[in-house]
Amino acid sequence: MQRVVYLRDRLDGQRMKDVVYVHPPRYRGEEFQNSAGLPRPVVGGLPFPWVTPMGDGQPLFREIERVKAELCRRLWGCQVCGNDLGTTAWVALQEPRDGSAVVSSAAIHAECLRIAVDYCPVLGNPSMGYVFTEAYEDDIVAVSDTSPDRNPHAPTARWHLRPVVETSRPDRVRRFHSLAEVKAAGRGSTSKKTNPR
Repeated sequence: MQRVVYLRDRLDGQRMKDVVYVHPPRYRGEEFQNSAGLPRPVVGGLPFPWVTPMGDGQPLFREIERVKAELCRRLWGCQVCGNDLGTTAWVALQEPRDGSAVVSSAAIHAECLRIAVDYCPVLGNPSMGYVFTEAYEDDIVAVSDTSPDRNPHAPTARWHLRPVVETSRPDRVRRFHSLAEVKAAGRGSTSKKTNPR
């Protein structure tokens, strides 16, 4: 059994630890209502991401099933399809720079990223100014937020992209892609993967 510890918000704004025991072959969705894999089920014209919970038999598209999201982060799985990621995967960032905050701690396959930006009203919103980059699993790290103006109800740690100079591969070249570039790559071929190197 795989022991997974994740943090859950309490009503008083504090965080508490929860422990989940998962049998690895069944982690990919067999025990969950929303199974893993591609193509994603389509509900109401929208693809149903693996981390999206069910409520009263309907997808709750505005919510994230925290256990699944934490499984994806800890076991290097894709939050859109729920399957294992490769050596590298894609993350959305708040700014085009090393050390930038990651929009979601779980990464995404290139193909799944294009699904996400086409249908997610947040990731696909040009006014949000998000950028995207390919990253290794150890590139995503927790950074404590000790600023006095931090929202007391927000987690004390935030996930960031580790700067290249702090990695075990300092010769890595990281390229940041705009939303328009990610969407354009998706129009070429669904199997095409943008190479950031």
